[in-house]
Amino acid sequence: MAVFRVCKRFTVESGHMLTGHPERCRFPHGHTRTIEVVIRGERLDANGMVLDFKALKRAVKPIVEQFDHSLAVHRDEPLLPELERLYPEGVLVFEEPPTTEVIARYLFLAISEVLRDGFEGPHGEDGRPLYR
Repeated sequence: MAVFRVCKRFTVESGHMLTGHPERCRFPHGHTRTIEVVIRGERLDANGMVLDFKALKRAVKPIVEQFDHSLAVHRDEPLLPELERLYPEGVLVFEEPPTTEVIARYLFLAISEVLRDGFEGPHGEDGRPLYR
């Protein structure tokens, strides 16, 4: 049986700092992050789609948007109280150093949960995440 795969990309500008890193990554800095959500399915719906992109975007957007123009920091960051005071809606706290790998895992798990649990849209139950 054929397996169909579709990809939706989201782009956000976000920052992080890796406290304790021996090099310049310990300083606050930013990245343009491209987040790719890949969906696979073995059958198409009546419209010839694995998943309606509009429904996917509506489901994933709240997860992705929390990173847009935010600063990801480790919970042990000495400046965390001050950062949260100054930017109460712009600081994301992680249990581990917020490396690109840790952020990618967080996004994968959060998006997978939304897709697994289903979401409002004509094809919400058909989409399944693919992790590679």
